[in-house]
Amino acid sequence: MKKLFFIPLILIAFSCNKTGENNAKDVDSTKIIDSINAVRMKYNDSIRALNNKNNYSDLSGKHKLTFVSDDGVSLTGTVNFTKIMSDGYEVKGNAKSGKNILVIDGKADRVSPKHINFYGKITQTINGKTESKSNSNTFRDEGKGEFFRLQQKINAQGFVDYIDIWK
Repeated sequence: MKKLFFIPLILIAFSCNKTGENNAKDVDSTKIIDSINAVRMKYNDSIRALNNKNNYSDLSGKHKLTFVSDDGVSLTGTVNFTKIMSDGYEVKGNAKSGKNILVIDGKADRVSPKHINFYGKITQTINGKTESKSNSNTFRDEGKGEFFRLQQKINAQGFVDYIDIWK
């Protein structure tokens, strides 16, 4: 029995590291962190790509902008759509003819294949009279051509103004 008691003591004595060194392999924590960050970036990029994907056709770029009123005034210019998110754009442009001018500046969301919701300011100076629309406005493809027409057509004088953004 006494011999059995000494055997575990001898095994314990020889199994202990007498130099005090750690025999475990050193793990480089920066490599682990870098690999985790690489996986996170790949995952975030895939989410970003899905969020930037348009549900409807992309409107980015320059488009023809026209203005026609009942009293015979006609303006032509361009409007630029800059994509800022999925189906969301920053919109800036103008149409001129002599002293008459139409300026459009704001943001737009394409909410269906036939509708664009515009949030910003539409200012027109026609025959010396300036009128501004700064509420939410809707442009709609009415099926009359390759353009989206502003649906709030009646101006302050009660006349119809046709403001069109061409596709």
